Amino acid sequence: MAPSTALHVIDALNVGGAQELLALLAKYRPPGRNMAVCVLQPDLEMAGRIEANGVPVFALNRPRPSVASPLRFLAYALGSLRDIARLKKKLGADVIHGHLSDAEFLSILAGRISRARKTTITFHTPLLLPERENPCQPDSLVNRRINRVRDRRSDRHGDRRRMLLRNRLRDRLRLWVMRLLYRQADAVVAVSAETLIALRDAIGINPARLVHIPNGVDCDLLASRRPPESLRRELGLEPGDAVLLNVGRLTAQKGQIHLVKALAALAPDHPGLKLLIAGDGPDREELACAIARLGLGCRAFLLGSRDDIADLLALADVVVVSSLWEGTSLSMMESMAAGKTMAVTDVAGNRELLEDGVSALMFPPGDPEAMAAALGRLLTGRALADRLAAAAQAKARESFDIRRVAAAYEDLWK
Repeated sequence: MAPSTALHVIDALNVGGAQELLALLAKYRPPGRNMAVCVLQPDLEMAGRIEANGVPVFALNRPRPSVASPLRFLAYALGSLRDIARLKKKLGADVIHGHLSDAEFLSILAGRISRARKTTITFHTPLLLPERENPCQPDSLVNRRINRVRDRRSDRHGDRRRMLLRNRLRDRLRLWVMRLLYRQADAVVAVSAETLIALRDAIGINPARLVHIPNGVDCDLLASRRPPESLRRELGLEPGDAVLLNVGRLTAQKGQIHLVKALAALAPDHPGLKLLIAGDGPDREELACAIARLGLGCRAFLLGSRDDIADLLALADVVVVSSLWEGTSLSMMESMAAGKTMAVTDVAGNRELLEDGVSALMFPPGDPEAMAAALGRLLTGRALADRLAAAAQAKARESFDIRRVAAAYEDLWK
């Protein structure tokens, strides 16, 4: 019998958690599993990592139009749907698996049209709907099953009111499509328990078709590839500097602005304290302005996207997760597996990975003062920091090794 082939469909291959999972599944797929990746949009930043593991990447190279231009969006969707179905036939794939919003919808449709043996998707985010007005996600996803906009105040010309109305209509349409299509999938993977509950209660997916598979990390590849002293010199760090590290896209949801404010609060008592932020995104300019305004130009450094996260982890004293909400963060799992001391926001996704006072210190999201207090405890309490780091590392190796995750996906497709 020919090896089974899974065709993974994803919106784009920019740097992100879903894309990292794809790269790891490509590396750790079992001998009897063929795999291919179909990318809807032109961003192919991570394609090389996937192809390096013998998995072909097929790029449709379709720029995504806004749904506010319905005819253009329909052409994008129908063209992508046709190409996915053709690719499935060409490869002889028996499984179609979607990642991220457009690919989820199109994978389910393509799977049904082409009669795939299994049609499955992974829901990677704790948000059922796109973040629009307020980046702060309440702990209860069910409370946000419809992304209601409470602030209906219009500006003088009514532009804001019209924008909010469009967003509400768009979100209602998206929820309707989710309820219609997600119930047609053979299985829906939720990366966190919170997400699973939301998909069950708000979208109405049959619990028998819902599966909780957390993201995973390659625990064996988190050892530093270069001496920390070399990287410290490259980054301009002094030998005695204490280093805080944050890894993630520069967006409001990741809360780095609050981390910068916490650094300002810590600075007087910790003269050698430095902050490294690895990642890029739309909030880069705002963060750079805040760093300059607070006089932290010699303490906080925006490193941009990096491919040496293991090396950055090796020189970090504390890894900080400042997110206002999270699913199951791959960067957190990597930090845990690397045995790093962590301070993280007390939100549902983080609580699924870590326990306050046992494997990390937690603080309320959006609270720079509480963040500074937690960081101060870790910077001055070496015994506490070491105990938390050891517990986090043990949890990661027990629960989040990518080999376990890859095996769980194989069980899903049997």
